[in-house]
Amino acid sequence: MEKKSLEIIRVEIIKTKSETVRARADVYFQRFWVKGFKVLLDEGKEYVMPPSYRAGVYWRPLFRTESKEDWQEIVRRVLKEYEGFLMKESADETFNK
Repeated sequence: MEKKSLEIIRVEIIKTKSETVRARADVYFQRFWVKGFKVLLDEGKEYVMPPSYRAGVYWRPLFRTESKEDWQEIVRRVLKEYEGFLMKESADETFNK
């Protein structure tokens, strides 16, 4: 059976007011949304976490990919959209002064 690559149709970024969780990302795949990815900032580095739930003192992911490459593609697209969002936000602030 031929393995199909992961197809991400759209990523929507929603800014948060948190210092750690910089934004939430909703990702639209072929025919469904997965909501609640988080763009986090830790020690100056941004990274992406999947949607998760609290299980006692731990957080457990609600979403997992079949391969490391698929996960890396999700991270790449989310961070790319987040950077674009920040650039647009910065431009909007500059022109609205």
